[in-house]
Amino acid sequence: MTWILFTNVAATQQPQGPSLEIVTVILSLVSIIALIVGLAWLVKRVNPNVGNNQDFKVIRSLPLGTRERLLVIEIDDKQHLLGVTPQNINYLTELETPLSETQTAPFVKELSRFMNQPTTKTK
Repeated sequence: MTWILFTNVAATQQPQGPSLEIVTVILSLVSIIALIVGLAWLVKRVNPNVGNNQDFKVIRSLPLGTRERLLVIEIDDKQHLLGVTPQNINYLTELETPLSETQTAPFVKELSRFMNQPTTKTK
């Protein structure tokens, strides 16, 4: 008779509704997503000018292989030709006649403008 009472007590203590495992999985996913968003915000705050510099522009890029390319960059209104490999960057020459910048797609311009907006502080 005591065994029957023990099993009835154990049966009444189980949670009703969603199982505890599903709630744990959902909370874990929410915390991981919050961590990713928080780290992205932190990187943006610490170094907001990654790839966005008025003094340095990539004018053209020509892939030579899977990981090698030629770059024409503009620094101080002078254009330079660079050879880029995974191991190093080689300065090749300064261009005598400047090249025009290649036109980028409107979507790329809009995305770049959106990503480089300054963050506003609310008090």
